[in-house]
Amino acid sequence: MTTQTTAWPEGVIIRYLTVAGSALGRDDLTVDIRHDTLYLSDTRPNVTVARCAGCDNYRTEEWKQHAHRVSNGSSEADDEAREWAQAHAETCRAIPRSTA
Repeated sequence: MTTQTTAWPEGVIIRYLTVAGSALGRDDLTVDIRHDTLYLSDTRPNVTVARCAGCDNYRTEEWKQHAHRVSNGSSEADDEAREWAQAHAETCRAIPRSTA
């Protein structure tokens, strides 16, 4: 069993370890999910974003596309982002080039 050593970035609500992260023992190679704003002028979160730290691939789910009378669409957008993030993390072997 591995121990997490890297603190989650602020705002991350869900995190999946990529294949590369698991193989190398690097808990910074993840797919992170967070709530964000679609446009700079937006004042409140309205999208769920999943982004891979290995290859920088990402998926954005707009809440309004999932909204209905009893929900603003955030939980449904989270579900879609989680599905993509888990599938991506299970196959991503990318390691970002070192900046040092």
